[in-house]
Amino acid sequence: MAAFFISTALQANPVEQTRSVEQQSQRLAVDVQQRVEQLDAQRQQDFQQWRQLRRENLILQAHNQRTADWNQGLREELDSLQRQLDSLDETRERLDPLLSAMLERLEAFIQHDLPFRQEARLHRVRELRHTLRRADVSHAEKLRQLLATYRAEVEQGRQLSTAQAFLTLDPNKGEERVRLLRVGRIGLYYLSEDQRHAGVWRAQTQTWETLSARERAQVELGLQLADERGLPQMLTLPLSLPLRQQEVEG
Repeated sequence: MAAFFISTALQANPVEQTRSVEQQSQRLAVDVQQRVEQLDAQRQQDFQQWRQLRRENLILQAHNQRTADWNQGLREELDSLQRQLDSLDETRERLDPLLSAMLERLEAFIQHDLPFRQEARLHRVRELRHTLRRADVSHAEKLRQLLATYRAEVEQGRQLSTAQAFLTLDPNKGEERVRLLRVGRIGLYYLSEDQRHAGVWRAQTQTWETLSARERAQVELGLQLADERGLPQMLTLPLSLPLRQQEVEG
């Protein structure tokens, strides 16, 4: 009987041992699985960190490139400004006589042009000459005023305009009040206040020449057109400048 119990106990030990091994294997497998999962999570975290660092590195590289380009452009601009500053004194030395020469040519042109509002135009030249001599006026402003006067003179060559003036038509009568009609720079005419006399300025002789009654009517028509009191029409009038002189001046 005792032998039976010993045999049963011996048979039970392998079973218990097997169960114990299985349990240990299961615990080991769970532990291994947990470690694998932890390593996988760490790997994912490391990968995300790498991606973030790589993105930040690319952004930093792009920023550094933009900064380098901007610095290069700034250096080039500074170099250009320095060169301009270095040549500024020389430019000023050349600009002053250039402006003076332009003003002299403008004055000579007005003096030889049709005598239309000539005193006002020459007064403008005198004002410009005073401006050019001022040290508190920039060269840019001097050039702007001079070019504006040039443009105004150019525009007069395209205009039909009138003005009031006093002319000495008869030495025995003194000055008479007349209306002047200017057709661009090719014709200058007067009409007396009583509208009985008209004349044309002759550039070659620098004198006024009396017009016929038919031509006087054309001057009256031109004055109406200049005052916008009539429909556009063709004027038939003698020219103040001979055709050859107009071609040369043109």
